[in-house]
Amino acid sequence: MISARGVTRAAVVAAMVLLAAMAGAASAGVIFQDPFDNGASPLWNNERGQWTASGGVYFAQQPANYPPTYSSLPFNLADLSIELDVNNISDGGIWLRSDPDGNGVLLVTGGWQHTGTGLYWHIVHAFNAGPLLNEHAGLFQQGDNIHLRIEVQGDTYSAFLNGAASPATTLTTSEYSSGRPALYSFSSQTVDNVVLTPEPATLSLLALGGLGMLMRRRAARR
Repeated sequence: MISARGVTRAAVVAAMVLLAAMAGAASAGVIFQDPFDNGASPLWNNERGQWTASGGVYFAQQPANYPPTYSSLPFNLADLSIELDVNNISDGGIWLRSDPDGNGVLLVTGGWQHTGTGLYWHIVHAFNAGPLLNEHAGLFQQGDNIHLRIEVQGDTYSAFLNGAASPATTLTTSEYSSGRPALYSFSSQTVDNVVLTPEPATLSLLALGGLGMLMRRRAARR
């Protein structure tokens, strides 16, 4: 029989290994990337829109805005950075801290309702988009190919265009604390070269969650 002290010692050692592994992951940075050269990664959930990869790009075969198309990655994250190329830009976007039930923060690229040449945000509840927020128009032309980096830090969302050091648009909201990154499309635009990096704080929380689960499992065996 293993003593309670032995279980505790084993749990601490396992926790140290877990934390070291997560620290390594934090320093490594990227937890997901997809260039779509050999189809789409199976991690894409393809919830709405019949997403597919062809010719090295990813797109919705049935683009729609209600309910909005949605293809998410299976990572529940707080702070993160996501980069991607958007080709033939028209109307689409990137979900941050979202869920499949139509909740989250949505960065819209283009947008048929307005100028179609910029970026803006929606806070979405149960598929219903709130007011258009912080639009910056005239950033590109319809049909252009662009590169985006979106950073989420605490309550601040920042979108950087084509490698710029300063964000093209930002949003501050405490509406959602964590959720999935995902893609949205309401046009024929496509995406490529998706790279996802959680911030170290997010990885630390994941590590602590794993530690708690490990210790509960060991305690249950006593």
